[in-house]
Amino acid sequence: MNQILHDISWVVPLRNELLTPIFQIFTWLGYPTFIILALALGYWLWGKAKFTQVAIVVLTSTILNAFLKDLWENPRPDLVFRLDGKVGQSFGMPSGHAQVSAVFWFWLAYQVRQTWAWIVATLVVTGICFSRLYLGIHDLEDIAAGLLIATLSLFAFGFLLTPRFKRLRDSTVWLRLTVIVVLAITVNLAWPPAEHSLDALTLFGLLFTWILGASIETRLVAFEPRRTGLALALIVIIGVIGLIALLVITTSLLSRVEPVIAGTIASALLGIYITAIAPMFFKLCKLGA
Repeated sequence: MNQILHDISWVVPLRNELLTPIFQIFTWLGYPTFIILALALGYWLWGKAKFTQVAIVVLTSTILNAFLKDLWENPRPDLVFRLDGKVGQSFGMPSGHAQVSAVFWFWLAYQVRQTWAWIVATLVVTGICFSRLYLGIHDLEDIAAGLLIATLSLFAFGFLLTPRFKRLRDSTVWLRLTVIVVLAITVNLAWPPAEHSLDALTLFGLLFTWILGASIETRLVAFEPRRTGLALALIVIIGVIGLIALLVITTSLLSRVEPVIAGTIASALLGIYITAIAPMFFKLCKLGA
């Protein structure tokens, strides 16, 4: 059993010039670049309330994943198997791709409540999970742990949507922001002393400004996109260009700042841009209904 869970030598004979690019695409679907882009586009085009909920679910799951990686300190497969160099020296279990992508795609399917959405979510998550094995980044134990924690997380988030927690969900934005600050401090104090830990402040910074920006947008902007092909295309183009410009500018300006502080500031600006600044600009450009 131990060999089945940890030995990934069986993936090497499967590799070829056709499959490798396919699974590299699947693995990109689990990286933060895609997740942030998908959250932004969903917020702008689909529904602000729905994707604020998705953002909360995904970001809290990402924080939990990073915490467990540094708590368990489980090494990744040998370097000889790796075809993806983006993971650096981070630990392997639970797989962040398996956990976060499962939470993201299955929560979307839960919101859509259509059979096709569950089928798409299952296919994408399966492809992402297998891509991590194919590329030599995780073993079966890492993937299984990620999927198990994702399943438990989804049930926990679903439980929080039941009527008994309605008062908590309807609480003031200031109470929710205070809870985030308290959690950020608590989690950082409890963070395992791992050499390669991901400081949760960067993720909490994004979560804080996402909720703050969404509240500001609801009260002062109330942008709803016009449902025409041209308007939607312009929202995507303008929004993504602004997103890239923000990342380039913040990276340049914060290049000499301590990494944790720089990351927290950058992620906080990212959250307020996606939820408030971009919708405000869209409205000024007459792209709203």
